[in-house]
Amino acid sequence: MSLSRKSNSALYSEGVRLFQKKKYSDAKKRFAITQKKNYKPAASSYYLGEIAYYTKKYSDAIFYFKKSAGLYDQAGYIDTLLLHTAISLEKTGDKSQAKVFYQTIIDGYPGKKSAKIARKKLNKL
Repeated sequence: MSLSRKSNSALYSEGVRLFQKKKYSDAKKRFAITQKKNYKPAASSYYLGEIAYYTKKYSDAIFYFKKSAGLYDQAGYIDTLLLHTAISLEKTGDKSQAKVFYQTIIDGYPGKKSAKIARKKLNKL
């Protein structure tokens, strides 16, 4: 069955499974469709950002993470989104903005693993 014939929920679920298996190219196709159809747009953008992040397309990752956070900043994955945004900013050379994001994670999510990682990275900048 072609992707365009599948329901949004089926595409999204497949995208998550493929992402977890690190099949980023196939997952990206599904999330691009769900995002375009405005199905779970914040989560779809987040996954597109994660795919870009893990494939070292840091500028794309920043774009999708900003889009996701702008749509829904209370998501359960927001601390990971902020951390991966900070690392992506650092990788693209925007160290001052990366510092801001690292500090935001440390202040906002003190008990989380992401805050521990952010503290280490911030100390190295």
